Amino acid sequence: MTHRFKIVPRRGIASSAWDRFVEESSEAWLFHTSRWQAAAGAGKDRSFGLVNGSGILRAVITLHSERIPEIRQVPLQGLYNGRSGLARATGMAESEKDELDAAAIRAIQHIGRCSGALLVKWELPTMAPGPDVPATSVLAQFGFEIRSVPAKVIDLTQTEAALWMEYRKGCKSTVKKAQREGVCVSCARDVADVESFSALHAETMRSAGARPRPADYFARLWTTLSPAGHCEVLLARLASGTPIAGIMTMSWKRATYYHAAGSALAHREAGGNTLLVHEAILRSRARGDQTFHLGPTPRREQVDEKTYLVGRFKNQFGGLEVPWRTASLFLWPGLAGARRAARSLQQALKGKKKPEHRADMGQD
Repeated sequence: MTHRFKIVPRRGIASSAWDRFVEESSEAWLFHTSRWQAAAGAGKDRSFGLVNGSGILRAVITLHSERIPEIRQVPLQGLYNGRSGLARATGMAESEKDELDAAAIRAIQHIGRCSGALLVKWELPTMAPGPDVPATSVLAQFGFEIRSVPAKVIDLTQTEAALWMEYRKGCKSTVKKAQREGVCVSCARDVADVESFSALHAETMRSAGARPRPADYFARLWTTLSPAGHCEVLLARLASGTPIAGIMTMSWKRATYYHAAGSALAHREAGGNTLLVHEAILRSRARGDQTFHLGPTPRREQVDEKTYLVGRFKNQFGGLEVPWRTASLFLWPGLAGARRAARSLQQALKGKKKPEHRADMGQD
């Protein structure tokens, strides 16, 4: 049976109909909702739905265009999906899925070219809709380059004792030390608390050489999503009341996601950031969630040193390792070859440096 799909921009679909579809689809998550998109305020909205010949909505995808952050010198645009994947209707036959996936990818390519985008970057995360929607084999057929890094997901159906047993020894020691020294964790009650978190996150980003989020970003998310229980900010404070670390989590469909965190450089030794994740995991379990998603935990050879250290920090809490994939497509084909050549050169230079580094270590 042949299925034909019409592409309908999100502005042509009522918000209530869009969000009802997201609620019902097993492949949709919080990042698909109109509330998230309004609060996140990312770039120009390019989201769309796919409607079948009977006028029934069969899939949605959130998409936005914005300046490519890695290329600061030239204002080139990219298309991003913000971890939302493709959410299809529940109970769809495989033949319809295949045709729908292809239609969605063609639509994204068309939107990218019409909007003047250089790059399409599609994250396929480990919460719904899962790491392979659409299948990476289909994306590869359309020329996407697939990159995979590990991510960690904690099973919250275990007992609290079992969760604790999965922590690494140093992690347990840090949690106990922070508790013993009077570091306490509290939930943000007002925008002022969220602004304290935002300042801690900005300090962490600057220390890593990254650009902080806009000043009002976290306040927008918290104000929009926390009343319905979809967003929570926790702060760790010294016994004096000074905030030293913070974490923001997102919750939806019995899953919690580690969205952002930050800590004061002057108080890293207090262990507030480790205690915060521990408390966030326990709070998620107490709410009845089934999984806690720590997000990407890449290996050392896959990323720069500071990004690797963030992943190593998350790894200390245990969990099941799952793939976190990113599919990239250059809409100007010639640049894809240039990118591959640059990566090969970078790897070759990195390989030459390693023996020298080992020799220096040996001399010490």
